[in-house]
Formats: sequence, structure tokens, C-alpha cells
Amino acid sequence: MPTTGPTPLLLLKQALLGTTIALALSPGLVLAASDTAHRIEAITLSSGGLAEIRRSIQVDGATELDFDVPLDQVNDILKSLLIRDPSGGVAAMTLDGLSPVEETFRRLPFTADDLNSLPDLLRTLQGVAVRASSGGRTIEGKLLGVEAPQPTQLRAARPEPLLSVMTAEGQITLLKLRSDTELEILDEAIRESIQDAASVSGQGHIDAMRTLTLTLEGSEARDVLLDYVVPAPVWKTAYRLILDADNAARLQAWAIIENASGEDWHDVSVTLSSGAPVTLAQQLHQRYWHERPELPVVAQTTAAPRPDNYRGIAATEAQAADAAGAPALQRLESTRARAFAPSAPTTPAAADEGETAATYRLPSPVDLAAGRSLSVPFIDVELPVERIALFQPERGDSHPITTFKLENTTATSLPVGIMTVYVPHEEGYAGDTQLQNLPAGESRLLGFAADRKVEVTIENGPAEHLYRANLAEGVLTTTRITRATTTYAIQGAKDAPRTVVIEHPRRQGWRFTSDALMEATPTHHRLHAEIEAGGEAEVDATHERVESESITLIDTDSDTLLYWSGQIDDAQTAETLARLAEQRREVTRAEAEIERIMLEREGAAEDQARIRENLAAVPDDSTLGQRYIAMLEEEEDSLAELNERRQQAEKRLVTLREEFAQLIQEL
Repeated sequence: MPTTGPTPLLLLKQALLGTTIALALSPGLVLAASDTAHRIEAITLSSGGLAEIRRSIQVDGATELDFDVPLDQVNDILKSLLIRDPSGGVAAMTLDGLSPVEETFRRLPFTADDLNSLPDLLRTLQGVAVRASSGGRTIEGKLLGVEAPQPTQLRAARPEPLLSVMTAEGQITLLKLRSDTELEILDEAIRESIQDAASVSGQGHIDAMRTLTLTLEGSEARDVLLDYVVPAPVWKTAYRLILDADNAARLQAWAIIENASGEDWHDVSVTLSSGAPVTLAQQLHQRYWHERPELPVVAQTTAAPRPDNYRGIAATEAQAADAAGAPALQRLESTRARAFAPSAPTTPAAADEGETAATYRLPSPVDLAAGRSLSVPFIDVELPVERIALFQPERGDSHPITTFKLENTTATSLPVGIMTVYVPHEEGYAGDTQLQNLPAGESRLLGFAADRKVEVTIENGPAEHLYRANLAEGVLTTTRITRATTTYAIQGAKDAPRTVVIEHPRRQGWRFTSDALMEATPTHHRLHAEIEAGGEAEVDATHERVESESITLIDTDSDTLLYWSGQIDDAQTAETLARLAEQRREVTRAEAEIERIMLEREGAAEDQARIRENLAAVPDDSTLGQRYIAMLEEEEDSLAELNERRQQAEKRLVTLREEFAQLIQEL
């Protein structure tokens, strides 16, 4: 049987003469995890999906710290790392590039694929000094190349590759590369390059970490703190609300947190932040090359610079909220016995209200294995509540929602979370609701169940239009009032009284009035009604819109004046406008009369001109000439009459206009 050729892996091992490559991969974001001096001291979990991690590191003098960072967290480490060295300084921070395999092979004559085949690798090393032995024969010299002969017959075994070498005496000799071949690369620099390339190439297939090296200056022993921000699961809040019969409620909040840091937490101080931070990411570990524009060669000219079209705008800072002197969130002890009350936490979280977020520091250090979750109570307070039946017309349901108005009388905002409602003196579990962020001193309506015992019907009345007018200084100012009224008919529960709150939608640009108005939000008016057991009530909600228009009377036609005289309720104003309309109509008639006279005069002048042309074409003493002369005399008389009528009409128009203007002035 023909012998098979050596495997590339075996030949490469022989070529490197037993060089050992060790690969180490850390299992997470660790800083010498086996060393207790490098531990996570505190973690702040943000509702924005980030975790601020603080590590405490014991160092002595100037030192270099190495810690492994998951590749997907490198950008966040570069963005956010803070170093707090009390008596030293930061000299530098270094780490491997995004692609160390690419960087390594960039300066080598061979590629990573060449390492998979010894013949391919040796072809790239022409001129390198080698020593090869096989079958008891040894050759040494400059490597010329490797030839891989093709089989001469179908399905025949592939012949062994032939290594060609030029000896020191200038002879070219060949050696078959068999399974017993030993190859030694005599050039030390090339041998080390192959060793490095093999190490980096092997690590690149499983590389998910980067080693960050921090160089610190200093001359004494001290504790250095590292703060950085990395992605983390969003922590959640789950509330339990136990309603009491006398306008009070027990509110307990549980936080659900998860350890996704990749290492166990031991005695870690955990703080929960309920803010809504702006979270950004940038590929700081990626390499970017600036592309320079290529400029054409310009002879004796200079390209004009880009014009500056915009002014600089200074950034402004948000005004800080004044939280000075606010007491910490505390649990108010109940003085009355409860038949249904949850156990209180041993120690509530320490709460603090910041400018943009409320934070809750858990009272005890946390031990939590990597990958596990923890649920712990961090708020336990008594808050005032008011139980109401909330009716929202947009829902399309005739029944209101059983709701409680929760007032945050603590000194700290309550974070967003789902809430389970219990009514111990009634049905126990009553429903679920969601609490949006509730700042200190504010209140929210939280609905948790339908109130089927109360029914509300809606009647939308027709739109009413009212007109008002004011005459002053020759100007008619008209006001149109559009009024729309909605009536809510409430049928109360037969077994108990109800406090009903109706959320009536706001209308932009309309004025709202209602005797039942309690308060308003940016989107609704809240109407209040107290309904006795089995009682009924009606609540009216009225919207009004006012539109004004100014009309200059001296330029207004009679039809417009007559229209407004019929729209206005004020009898005196309507009569005045009717009189003005009639006076304006007389002016219009006079103007029309003058226009008719002018048209007749133009016709008479045209006839006169035609007669003069005809008269010039015939003898004056002829019968036709005498006829034209008579007609010309008649046209002259007609023109004189029209001129007289025009003068009288113009005088009348002037008089009417003066009377109209005088009437306006007297208003």
C-alpha cells in the first residue's frame, strides 16, 4: 500500500521543534478573580439597563493591573472607566486591538491559512535556512520551495511533496517529506514569528476577551477604586398595595434584580436607580481611518473656504430640583391591627432623591451567585388613598373603573412598576395596575377593576351659536360663540355610595365650564360627583369657542350689514345695522345711476361722432345734409340733458355718502 503523506499539523509541530503554545481564556469580567483584593465592592443598577460597578483594588507602589474584559463590554469600559487613586496617578491604559490575529499577520510574509498546510507555509519562506531529515538522510541550506507532484493514475495515492534546498556549496538537493520527516527552521526570527502566529491564530478562534492593562504610578500601599458602566438587565419593581377601609393603604415594593456580571457577588453593596438616563454606545474599540479628500492640482488659485452660515449656540443646564432637607423614606408604623398585612422588611432601603433619579440603597450587602435572580423588599410605607369610580368616555364602556387616588407623601419618587391590589375587608385580591413614576408630593389615579354596579350614559347636545356685536368708531366688532354641552347621567350602585370622577376630554382652543370641575390634566378635565346608594345625578360639561371679526363700516356693502343685523340678538344694534344697510343701499343705487348716465352719454357721443362723419361726406345744402344737421342738433340736446342729469346724480351721491358717514360717526 502506498504511504500517506504527513499531516499538516504533524509537520508544523515538527517544524517548530516542539514549541508549546498556551492559551488562557478568563470566564468573565474578572480582575484576578481568585484574589480577594480585587473584588466588586458596589453595584448601582439603573432602570436604563446599565450597571455601574465599583471595584476595590489593593496596590503597593507603582504597578500594572491586568484584568480581562469581555469583548462586547470593551467599548463601555473605554467610555466610562473612572480611576480613583488617592495618592498615585494614572500613567496609561492599554489593551489588545479589536483583531489581534489581523494585526499579527499584517507584518508577516504568510497568512493564517498558510499555517494549515506545511507546503503552503514553506513556499512563503523561500531563502530561509532550514535543516531537514528523512529516511536517514539529512539536507541543509536555503529553502527554494516545495513541489507537490500530481498522481499519475486515477485514485492513486498522492505522491509525497518534494522539498528543494540549495546547500552552502551551491548544490540543489531534493528530499521527500514523509511521515518521519523532521524539519528545523534555522532562522531564529522566522521561527519566533511562526510561533507567535500559531499562538494568535489559535486564540482567535475562541477569543471573546481582551486584557486591559492599567499602569499606576505611586510609592505607597493604598486602595484604588475603579468605576465603570456596562450593560445589565433592567431591574424591576413589583408593588403590593393593601387598601384599608379608612382612606389609607399599605404600599410595599419589591425589587427584582439579576446577576449577569459573569462572577459571583460577595458582600456587594447594591443600589437601585429609578431614573431615565440617556444611554449611548459607540464603537470606541473599532478602528476608523479618516478619508482625506483628494484635491485637484490648481495653478495660481486658492479654493474658497466653506462659508460660516450659523452662529454658535451655547448649551444650557437643567435647573436642579431642590431636595434639601428632605427626610429619608421611612415606614410609618401602623397603630391599628390588621387582619391581612404582609411582613415588613427587616430594614427598608435608604432612599435619596436626586436631580434626575431616585436611588434606593439596599440596607445589607448582597451575596448572589452569577446567573441567579434576587427579589427583596425595599419600600414599606403607609400612604393616603381615596377610592373612586373613574369614568373614561374614550373606553366606550358605560361602567366606570374602580380606582384609587394614591398620594405620594414620602420624600422620594416612587419608581415605575406593576402593582397588585388587595382589599382585605372585601374580596382579597382585587386586580392589577401599573404605577408610572410618581414624584414626591404628587398623586395618581390607578384603576384595577371594573365597577359593574355603576352606569354612566352620555348625551351630546347640539351645538349652539350666539352672536354679539359692538359698534364703535366706525367699526363693527362681531363675536361668534359656539357652545357644546355634554351631559353625563350617573346611575349609582344600590348597595353603597360612590365617589364618581369623570375624565372629560379637553378641546384645544375651547373654554371649559362645569359646576362639577374638580381638577384638570393636560389631556382631560376631571368632574366630581358624590352619589348616594341607589342615587342618580347629572353632570354637565360645556365647551365654548369664541371667534371675533372686525368690519370697517364705511367700506362694507349693504348685504353684509343686512346679514349681521339678522344675526345679532341685541335689538338696538340690529336696528342700527338695518338702518345702515338701507343707507348703504341708497348710496349704491346712486352710484349705479351715475354709471348708467355715463353709459348713455358715451352712446350719445358715439352717435354724434358718426353723424359728423356722414355730414362731411355730403353737401350741406342737400336734403341728406339738412337731415344730418337736424340729427346733430338732437344729439347735442341729448348730451346737454345727460350732463345735467349726471351733475344732479353726483350731487345726490355726495349727499348720501356724507349722510352715511355722519350716521357712522354718530354710533
